[in-house]
Amino acid sequence: MTDPSPEESFVPTPFLVRGDPVTAVPPDTDAPEGAPSRGLLWGVDLADCATRRAARDRWHRSVHGLKRELDRLPGIRRLCVACRRPTRFPQSMLVQVPSDAASRIHTDLERDRARYLQVLVLDITDCAAPVTLQRRLEEALGSRSGAWTDVTLAWRDIEGCGFTEAWAGDAL
Repeated sequence: MTDPSPEESFVPTPFLVRGDPVTAVPPDTDAPEGAPSRGLLWGVDLADCATRRAARDRWHRSVHGLKRELDRLPGIRRLCVACRRPTRFPQSMLVQVPSDAASRIHTDLERDRARYLQVLVLDITDCAAPVTLQRRLEEALGSRSGAWTDVTLAWRDIEGCGFTEAWAGDAL
């Protein structure tokens, strides 16, 4: 008997969707109200920011909103912050999601709120495959995704392979 492929053994995992609308994620992703969910997708859309400063300010406001939302959701154990980078100013191609963004959020939540969460910050700016993104998010926010603590990745890191594989490569 052959082992089922990852596609055949895939089991959808409900997770909550909050923050800015993330256009690459299908709108029916959000877990039904009252459904138990241990995962949260938080959208941060910086695409229309006209300056680097405006993008930084919006990022900080969004992270503060995320922390308030997490105060209301004590059952959340895994968090993905899906971010679209700015695209409206000349140097915007040089703006990257800081490589320690997930670590900062993880540490802040642990220190300030005594919450231990697994945190993924994912740059989805170049994502043109919503179904693949959906599967990667379900893998990262689902119950089978390893013992990672915090990781910051770009879409190109997980587009061709699973989240767990990309995390393992980043951890090495």
